[in-house]
Amino acid sequence: MKTTQLDFNRLGLLFRRFFTENSHKELLQWIIMIIVFMFVRNIVFLVMAVIFVSGAIDAARFSKEIHSRSNGAAFFMIPATQLEKLIVGVVITSFYCFAEMMITYIIGNLLGTFMNNMLTSANLFVFNIFHYSPLQWTLFTNTATIWNNGQPAVYYYGLFQIFIAFLFSQSMFFLGGIYFKRNQFFATFLTFIVIVLLLSILLATETRLIFGTITDEYGIKVNVNVLPNPTWWIYIKQIFGYLLIPFFWVVSYFRLTEKQV
Repeated sequence: MKTTQLDFNRLGLLFRRFFTENSHKELLQWIIMIIVFMFVRNIVFLVMAVIFVSGAIDAARFSKEIHSRSNGAAFFMIPATQLEKLIVGVVITSFYCFAEMMITYIIGNLLGTFMNNMLTSANLFVFNIFHYSPLQWTLFTNTATIWNNGQPAVYYYGLFQIFIAFLFSQSMFFLGGIYFKRNQFFATFLTFIVIVLLLSILLATETRLIFGTITDEYGIKVNVNVLPNPTWWIYIKQIFGYLLIPFFWVVSYFRLTEKQV
């Protein structure tokens, strides 16, 4: 398109196109997620794994059609700007996907607890493998350090941290889905591991060269008296993580534009 102006009508049509073409797939995915959460609802590690892994797979495969000759040509011929296409992709893979995970977790938790307690009360089996379990919200409360009248309170800051981590993961795999032509999920995951490993080696080497006099519990020689306040390091890492999210989106935009050219 020649115009570069953002048009909300075109955005609405792009959203409508996605949900129209993927209605059956989305419905099936919602059902599968609900069933999965019914079984893992009270295990925080598995709940988190389901949220991040399934979300990353969706983000990595979202732009899979642009790598196909026929589907890619049709995608780039859609009368919308690259920015509008990027916004739709970001909203669906990040915000919509997170909302889907939270809703399916809530429904799966309710249904799973109800089914478990119903089968426990029915006692239909010779060997009773079901035991009564009260309704728990492990994803919202197990990371909490505050209590309200003897009951775990919803830890909103912990939930916000999960959301930020989810945004980071989705933005990274969204970029990987645009950049890599095949096996987008695994290619992005391996690339991330290699980059983190290289950065860790570089950071350890620089720390040893600049501050190295005393060996800490990690085997790195550092002078603890000249290192910055650990609190500031936490803030710096948080800010760096926050900035990486829009950075991945910006790189995705230029990569998407490059693909069209």
